[in-house]
Amino acid sequence: MKTKIYSIIIAIIVVAIGYITSHPLVFYICSNTYKFNDYVGCLDSSIQNIGFPLLIFSLWALLATVVTAFFSERIFHSWLKFAALAIPLAIIFIALTPVSSYAFMDLFPFYRDDAARLAGQVFSGVSLVLIIWKWFTSRRSSI
Repeated sequence: MKTKIYSIIIAIIVVAIGYITSHPLVFYICSNTYKFNDYVGCLDSSIQNIGFPLLIFSLWALLATVVTAFFSERIFHSWLKFAALAIPLAIIFIALTPVSSYAFMDLFPFYRDDAARLAGQVFSGVSLVLIIWKWFTSRRSSI
């Protein structure tokens, strides 16, 4: 039970960090601001490099964590082993994806926020399949 609570708390903290880093003007952490008429913006690269991808992926991971918290300890630990492998791989995939190419016409525009969205969706989808598979095998073995 403690592991479930800790994993949910960690997922919520990561969502909060993603939200804070994706909104640097609101939380006064932007060091390079600009003003254009009435609009004030931030020139820090942390928004596109860290903030939005972290927020997008962590929302998907939070969804999977909350769903697995309602299942048995055996199913949860199976999912936790998967998450311990999948999350570092997703981070590497997201980090290797370019932020933007700044090209006039991209042939295949796939950027870091797209990679984070795809990694989060794949993580949640595989988590769902793993949970259903473990749940059915545990129900079959108990019969």
